[in-house]
Amino acid sequence: QFAFIQGQYLTIKTKIEGEEVRRSYSICTAPQDKDLRVAIKKVPGGAFSTYANDILEQGSELDVLEPAGRFYTQLDPSHEKHYVGFAAGSGITPVMSILKTILQAEPKSQFTLFYGNKGSDSIIFLEELEALKNKYLGRLSIHHVLSREQTGSDLFYGRIDGEKAAAFFQKILSPEMVDDIFLCGPEPMILG
Repeated sequence: QFAFIQGQYLTIKTKIEGEEVRRSYSICTAPQDKDLRVAIKKVPGGAFSTYANDILEQGSELDVLEPAGRFYTQLDPSHEKHYVGFAAGSGITPVMSILKTILQAEPKSQFTLFYGNKGSDSIIFLEELEALKNKYLGRLSIHHVLSREQTGSDLFYGRIDGEKAAAFFQKILSPEMVDDIFLCGPEPMILG
């Protein structure tokens, strides 16, 4: 019932102060992990995110709807594709599921991730991403783009937008090398 496809999400519902609250969160694990997880970043004033981070504890019960969503592509072990992900902040959660699944399911494919955050101290999944990069040497490339922390390179400083993406495709990889692109983050990044 809770089998999922990389890139899908769960809708969680509960009562907070007598009122029903529903929120959807992307699954951040790969189906092969046999572990179903979501990451809930605490948002100032966020009813459910505050509840989840400050009040939920082991043994708490929540209602969870079945996985849903179509933010994925069909995978095949024979594929030799180059996937690219653009993510910012908590937009990494579905992309994390997608890249982990691709690297496990398609041994000849590679993934390049451009991941935007405010600073190095706010990078969600930093240690896990580094471990994956070490595990899949030559198949996973990660480029951190920081908006409030200078990295020594203008290319990786600022926000990911259309201009920044064009620079990546000019200096790091050409569009002809890319088979599929995944984009998840705040609206200014997606529309930029």
